[in-house]
Amino acid sequence: MRYDEFEQLLSRLGIGVVPKGEKRIRGHDVDTYRGLAKRTGAIDFDCGDGESFCRYIHVREGACCQDCVDTCGHWQREGRTLDEDSARKMASFCDARDGFCREGAGCILPRELRSPVCLYHICSDAKMTEEDKELLRKIKCGTDLFR
Repeated sequence: MRYDEFEQLLSRLGIGVVPKGEKRIRGHDVDTYRGLAKRTGAIDFDCGDGESFCRYIHVREGACCQDCVDTCGHWQREGRTLDEDSARKMASFCDARDGFCREGAGCILPRELRSPVCLYHICSDAKMTEEDKELLRKIKCGTDLFR
């Protein structure tokens, strides 16, 4: 999707685009959040079926991904804003019908551009280390975890 089309989608969803320096994601600045998000790529979420996507995506009508297009990858739940840098990077991955989810592949957004909801939603923590669980708590609870 072109950026101007993505901006229109965001507008329809009631999501405003703000400068990167003004955006906070659960209390984290954008770059700190992206660093945490990128580290989740090493976590074994125990939810793949031999691939790198949710095993429930086909049996539960898209599982947590079913609302992707209606919430802009669940970013709508994060203060109804998205920073311009992220929006520009996300636009090319977005499809007007499916959002960022693709059949047979799951979410195609790079982890550092995924919303907290997409990163901490898990089917099982059976294969996670305590460090993995702590990382997900930092994403889910944001800076409130440290208060």
